[in-house]
Amino acid sequence: MFRNFLTTSDKLTTAPGLFMITLSSIALGAAFGGYLPLISLWLETLGISFQKIGIVSGMAALGIVSSAYFAPHLVARYGNILVINIGLCLAALMMVALRFTESILLWLVIRFIAGLGLGLHWVLSEAWLTRIASDKGRTRVMALYATAIGLGFAAGPGIIWIFGFETTTPFFVIAILPLIGALPIFALRKHEPEITFCGGGSPLLLIRRAPTVAMACVVAGGADLALITLVPVIVARTPEAASILTLAIVPAMAIGNVILQYPIAILADRFGLRRIGMIIATIGLALCSMIPFFLTSAIAALLLAFLGAGLVYGLYSIGLAMLSKRFTGGEIIAANAGFVIIFELSNLIGPTLAGVLLDVNMQLGLPIFLVSVGLFYLLVSWLRRNANPN
Repeated sequence: MFRNFLTTSDKLTTAPGLFMITLSSIALGAAFGGYLPLISLWLETLGISFQKIGIVSGMAALGIVSSAYFAPHLVARYGNILVINIGLCLAALMMVALRFTESILLWLVIRFIAGLGLGLHWVLSEAWLTRIASDKGRTRVMALYATAIGLGFAAGPGIIWIFGFETTTPFFVIAILPLIGALPIFALRKHEPEITFCGGGSPLLLIRRAPTVAMACVVAGGADLALITLVPVIVARTPEAASILTLAIVPAMAIGNVILQYPIAILADRFGLRRIGMIIATIGLALCSMIPFFLTSAIAALLLAFLGAGLVYGLYSIGLAMLSKRFTGGEIIAANAGFVIIFELSNLIGPTLAGVLLDVNMQLGLPIFLVSVGLFYLLVSWLRRNANPN
């Protein structure tokens, strides 16, 4: 019944794919969510410095950016399913290989290749969804996809709680997840959409033709990751902060990301993508900016984190829905590749800029960063409010 609902033409999508891609994305999200803390914890047991751990972890982002650039070329030659599944198998192999070497040079190469493999799934599955989604259900399709990723990401660390991080077992367990994610994609081999090649992925295409979409990606990528990585540090360095926040504030953000995506999509379908995007950006970033001022109250801080982060990440779904309206045919893969590149670059730059401001003032640094990013997004969106989509 659920599958029939998802594939009915007057509902969410006009072609098979959403159900299987959603299942695959849950597995991909779990692989991301479990592997990132796993390698950091294992490298720490080897006495590796925080700086080197950060470099090793960050190499995956470069691999994802590279995958976004090359994905259109590869899919034009070999097709979606083959490229996605080869990427997932390659990522699974690299996840295990990391555990069996202690060479930092090899770690960097392995992390880059793993990011490349996982990135191919990310870029091509999103492009696939934007191509098959119906006009009426496009935003909800993107919201379901983002929710699936969020569910997997939240569940991934459970593997570490069960198996620990010092043995090889969790590496093998997490490496199975991309292989599981390949099965639903393979099941779609008779429903693969035809792709017309329109050049490689470039963020310049997106920035030039859809700047509001690009800015939504910047906010979702930069602000959301800055919150997840830096708010726990602010809590740890604030003596009067409620002790429970150390463990609870990031899960509160993750739960907000999962629960609020679909309600935001329903509102966007009813009242318009641009209008709802501006509203959730304003409210979400304002709520997140208040977190450092309410750390003495666990309830207030957790509520702000839940609502604020959930609203901010809603811009990811809004951006994808706007992208699929602006680009058609083979352009979707190139545009979505640009979307992923901007997202990953925002992941790298956003927390860095926020960290610099926090070094200047620990209470005001994060709010200044969030408000600045939000004002820039609102300005771009307002200036483009009457833009011709063509």
